[in-house]
Amino acid sequence: MRDQVLGGRYRMVRQLGQGGMGQVWEAQDETLNRPVAVKVISLLAGGASRGDEARARFLREARITAQLQHPNIVTIHDLGETGTEGSMIPFLVMELVRGEGLDAMLRRGAVSLPDAARWGAQIGDALADAHDAGILHRDIKPSNILITPSGHVKVLDFGIARSVDPYATADRLTQSGFIVGTPTYMAPEQARGFPEPRSDLYSLGCLLFELITGQPPFQAPDGMGYLTAHLTQEPPAPSSVSPGISAAWDKLVLTLLRKEPAQRYSSASELCRALRQIDHTHVPTTSDGAAVASWRDQVHAALIGLGYTSQKADEAIAAITPQADAVLAAGGTLKPGALLKEALRFLNRSR
Repeated sequence: MRDQVLGGRYRMVRQLGQGGMGQVWEAQDETLNRPVAVKVISLLAGGASRGDEARARFLREARITAQLQHPNIVTIHDLGETGTEGSMIPFLVMELVRGEGLDAMLRRGAVSLPDAARWGAQIGDALADAHDAGILHRDIKPSNILITPSGHVKVLDFGIARSVDPYATADRLTQSGFIVGTPTYMAPEQARGFPEPRSDLYSLGCLLFELITGQPPFQAPDGMGYLTAHLTQEPPAPSSVSPGISAAWDKLVLTLLRKEPAQRYSSASELCRALRQIDHTHVPTTSDGAAVASWRDQVHAALIGLGYTSQKADEAIAAITPQADAVLAAGGTLKPGALLKEALRFLNRSR
């Protein structure tokens, strides 16, 4: 697809990834002269009546999801279809986020507890905003979470899992033979076909378990094995898998992994408060990784407040990070105000 132009304006530059639903490409928006990401949903290719219905549902769901505007959710810019009559394929055009997926990070092992708490809270913020709008994610997993160079979360693919379900109806999301979501991270009620907002929290609990221990809460040889485990087995405490994990972390994660939704946190907002409290209890000084993230958060927010895009803020923070690291290495104290000035100097030079 390289150099192919979709929708009369998006020129495909290079493939960024491929999954079960289709391909993701970096593209150039030739109308606005900016880089974007294009997700081609090849799973919905074809021209039969069921394919037509599935594509229509995908486009309808994508329009609903495009209403979400949150700093931790990848923004949808446009959507359309490509191909020839009888073989149309839908595509999504999104902001191009520079960063690394949590799946890639986890291949190197568990992350620090402060990082897990901070990223988990940002994912929770995204879920809270979506749930308030009546939108479920249905597929929270490491590959759907990007971490930008400035340490901020971007959640991908809201509503995609539901929209590509060929059996979706108004009152039931799945029928026998098709499961919406990823078995390794799937809530019991979602496996039965009845997801709700707290199903996303269960999936986030599975993700947090993996972030702090380096492995998911259940081990199974295949998807059916994972579903059986979620439905019937009690998860281990994270501290029994990895030493150094506190009782507070055990309580938080095991609450998320309750079989009954009503026994989990009542909302994503409540979970965010718990994660930020646990993060605070683990960050006593300004000389560790969490303190570095704190100045990044402050500078990022200040740049956004001054009208810069999230991408520009990330570029500036990445540029001044070596300077901040040098200050810490010398035993100095970071001053966010001074770092903001350095970030602004970088942005002015790069114009």
